[in-house]
Amino acid sequence: MVFILKSFRKANPAMSDATTKCSAGEENDRIKYATSSMKGFRDEMEDALTAVLDLDGYSSTSFFGVYDGHGGADVALYCSRQFHIELTKEPDYGNNLRTALEHVYFRIDKKLKRSDEWKREPADPPVNRTLKNLLRAALCEERYVPPLQEGTTACVALIRGNQIIVGNIGDSRCVLSRNGQANDLSTDHKPDLQQERERIVRAGGQVTRDENPQRDITGRLVSVDLGIHRIGGKLAISRAIGDFQFKKNKALSPAEQIVTCSPDIRTVDITDDTEFLIIASDGIWDVKSSQEAVDFVRQRLQSGETDLRAICERLLDSCLGRRMSDNMSVIVVQFKAGARANPTATAEARADEIEVNIEVGQSSSANVEGGQPSNGNEDDDGSVNGCIGCFGRLDMFEAGED
Repeated sequence: MVFILKSFRKANPAMSDATTKCSAGEENDRIKYATSSMKGFRDEMEDALTAVLDLDGYSSTSFFGVYDGHGGADVALYCSRQFHIELTKEPDYGNNLRTALEHVYFRIDKKLKRSDEWKREPADPPVNRTLKNLLRAALCEERYVPPLQEGTTACVALIRGNQIIVGNIGDSRCVLSRNGQANDLSTDHKPDLQQERERIVRAGGQVTRDENPQRDITGRLVSVDLGIHRIGGKLAISRAIGDFQFKKNKALSPAEQIVTCSPDIRTVDITDDTEFLIIASDGIWDVKSSQEAVDFVRQRLQSGETDLRAICERLLDSCLGRRMSDNMSVIVVQFKAGARANPTATAEARADEIEVNIEVGQSSSANVEGGQPSNGNEDDDGSVNGCIGCFGRLDMFEAGED
């Protein structure tokens, strides 16, 4: 079964409160997770997240993703709903998850460039929308324009067997705690990084830096403080899904564009000292270092707190107001004692995967801790047991549409 946390703005009139949260959680015999999102002092919630404990029903693959949108919420919400489904369609999904994950970033970006499925019209049912799009194309009423100034980060963690596989573009971040030591499993893609700057310049872009004038009491200019680096004075990240205004060089591949959707992929083994993952948008990382976030979660776990949802919510609260007004979203995945899978069983499962027809389905119904309950509807393309946490317009997506 699928459960989707519908539009929090409609479900909760107190949405205007910056500290209102949307949270959920679930567990199986190996891992336990919780999610929480908070709008903060921004006008709109542009973060979205997805958590699916059993992605396909046969390989025990868990999926967790955080998407931090900019220029609007639509692209992030589209990714939160569609990214994991597109992943299961990749030919390498069963036997080479790392390659499949890399490919799906480009696949999602290409779909955005070619189709307006990311831009939903809630007033129209699916059939009417499809008919309207066909009529528009036939009558040449309008030419499709992909999201030029809207995009999203995508930090995704997959757990299968004894491996954690992380893919990332943008500045959302995944951190692993091993015996209390923070290990970054992703890179924050900023324009000032040497590798990123070199690609941007080669593709014809420019990296600038914000200037913040400082004046004395009389209004006289005293100094100019330099702020964050941006591409063309606009975008503060160097890799994203969407943002097609920075992907127009036809002489270059998608990976070589000013802004690329090419992910960094990292794989680590689950060992006996593997404690938990934190996957979060930059609303967390602008305030806390990776180690500070790990310390925050670990201290509460060691104090006897068992409600991961409460820990996530407290983490968000601890960041609010400390130089911080951004949206915040976090997923904490805790590995239970003995979470390291049996190597023999894992090898047998991998052999079986090659012969199985990949399809999304056959997972159990969800146990929601807080947030909205399951809506009880199955997706047309199978049943996904997961959570898409957001405050925005997720209710305009009908379950089961590709």
